[in-house]
Amino acid sequence: MTNQTARVLELLKRFNNGRKVCIGQLQNEILWEGKSEKTIRRDLDVIKLVFPKSFELIRGEKGCYKAITHKAFKNFMNERNISLFVQTFNIAQRSNLFESFDIDASDKAILEAKSKEYKNLYNFKTSPFENKEAEYELLKKIEHAIYHNKVVYLNYKVENEVQQFEVKPYKIVFMEGNFYLACEVIDQVFLFSPFRITNIQEIIYTSRTFHPNPEVKDFIKHMQTPVARYSPRFRENMIKVILEVNSHKARYFKTNKFFPSQETLEELDNGNLRLCYTVTRELEVIDFIKQWIPHIKIIEPLSLKEKIEKQLAEYLGL
Repeated sequence: MTNQTARVLELLKRFNNGRKVCIGQLQNEILWEGKSEKTIRRDLDVIKLVFPKSFELIRGEKGCYKAITHKAFKNFMNERNISLFVQTFNIAQRSNLFESFDIDASDKAILEAKSKEYKNLYNFKTSPFENKEAEYELLKKIEHAIYHNKVVYLNYKVENEVQQFEVKPYKIVFMEGNFYLACEVIDQVFLFSPFRITNIQEIIYTSRTFHPNPEVKDFIKHMQTPVARYSPRFRENMIKVILEVNSHKARYFKTNKFFPSQETLEELDNGNLRLCYTVTRELEVIDFIKQWIPHIKIIEPLSLKEKIEKQLAEYLGL
């Protein structure tokens, strides 16, 4: 092993461990004793040559460097992102998605190692895709249609039959553990629909394009569930649902936002929590409310309270 190899390996070890590397400090160490700043920079250049995006200069600290990858994983790999990260990486790995990425071999190796590490800790019971080549090709066609604003036909599985819809595709949306294609729907009773991507059997291009509707784009940005309903001037028709949560369960609502629109109105003297949700229709919250009975009470609207009471009465045979 040459002296330079030993020095480069030591630098790699430090970057891998998340340690800061400063040229001035290295000159005081045995490995770099008597070495000029130019020599140390050549050692760093060797690493850059093999791992082009492995470290960066620390702003405000002359001659000091830190590992980019270590910082990225430290900030990114938290409990919220692990599940989606592993699923997304598995999709990319199994469907040859990396072939279309300009991704460095060293970065890919790090991603693979991290994926394996977290798969030893987590067991994913469901996946938004089957990870087949055909689904990768379908995704690429969907992306192409969205990017070029192409009107397309979707052959879509509804229960046990395949129906065809003519749509204007806007965006792929991840909701409630599944990927959906959010679309304007042409010549149908409903103007908008999120189509679950796993149920799309085929996408057929047409020669036509469309101009995206700014209001539809705004609706997609704010939609909270797959059953959200779009109508022109949808903001004027939003419904406010006010719920009161029992004090014994209030802590779950203090630490979790079950819908993006969740807003705490007040905490009552008895510890109960009053919350407000803004939705496009009552259907969006019915199943959610049922999950929390008997620890939740509907304050308004009364129509929602009556609807759930009727459903419960029918279920109990009253």
